[in-house]
Amino acid sequence: MPFHIEYVDTRVAPEETLEAMHDLHLVFDDEVLPGDPPVPLAQHLLDWRHPIETERVSHWVLWKGPEIVATSGLHVDLVQNLENAFGWVYVHPQHRGSGYGRAITAPMLDAAEADGRTRLAIGINDGRPEESLAKRAGMKSAYREKVSRLMFGEIDWALMESWIDRAAERASDYELLFLPSPIAEEYLQAYCDVMFVMNSAPQEDYVEDEDEVITPEIWRDLEAKFGVRGERDILTYVARHKPSGKFAGFTTVAHKRLQPDLVEQWDTGVDSDHRNKGIGRWVKAAMAFELRKRYPTIRRIDTENAGSNAPMLAINVEMGFKPILIQNVWQGDLATIRRALSV
Repeated sequence: MPFHIEYVDTRVAPEETLEAMHDLHLVFDDEVLPGDPPVPLAQHLLDWRHPIETERVSHWVLWKGPEIVATSGLHVDLVQNLENAFGWVYVHPQHRGSGYGRAITAPMLDAAEADGRTRLAIGINDGRPEESLAKRAGMKSAYREKVSRLMFGEIDWALMESWIDRAAERASDYELLFLPSPIAEEYLQAYCDVMFVMNSAPQEDYVEDEDEVITPEIWRDLEAKFGVRGERDILTYVARHKPSGKFAGFTTVAHKRLQPDLVEQWDTGVDSDHRNKGIGRWVKAAMAFELRKRYPTIRRIDTENAGSNAPMLAINVEMGFKPILIQNVWQGDLATIRRALSV
């Protein structure tokens, strides 16, 4: 049966097309984490219909008859890291070995080149068949990331209390501030400043030319997408150094209203001038209690960390997080990938 490839502008695409994309995503999710609750169609529709203004996410699908059997996508930042692109490729397990992966990769590479990107990265879970395509393309595994999960009902609350009590001794010059989104204007710049510490997290061999900078404008755009229109509650705890007023550390999470059992652990970081005082444990313990108070439906918290990020992994393991996936980020320069695949 012949196939054809279609670019999908998810902001305006027919809902029938997005439903077919959603069906393929469910197949992928069930392959990767069988038994997890399926992502609701409404969640995908929110993500696809309302992209973040400072990013561009492009989608292509491969139709075989009335079914989408393969997809690829490209994510680019429009304000920084302008040489880098992040892509993905997926082929339905019943349709592998027919060249569809290579075919659906072609428009993604065309778009990256047209956008002036020189490097492409693709995240692939350990042992996935997509690794063979990455190797064929001359890409290398540059960054190893652990995806871990904390079952909320297994949290040791006495341990969390001890982290908070211990911080009172070791970090007596600091205080906690709770900052639900939208973050008050008086705190927004300080919060963006402390987030810069994430650029010191291990990157292994992953190449980016620029540090990632979150500006108040970028953060407000995130809030507009996730918070204001009711998709996610974004919650932050910061530790403020009382003598200087500087934000010394933070943790940020997002609760997904359409998946009320799930919390996404976003970034946690401590400025290098304020480490070894228990601040990382303090903010994470405080957040755990906040989540328990706000959301009785929570069952799981998922987080991602570089495999080499020993300090944060140690905190997560002590807290009760257990690895559920290993994802490798494969990276290569675009010209080499195109030559290797001849597409």
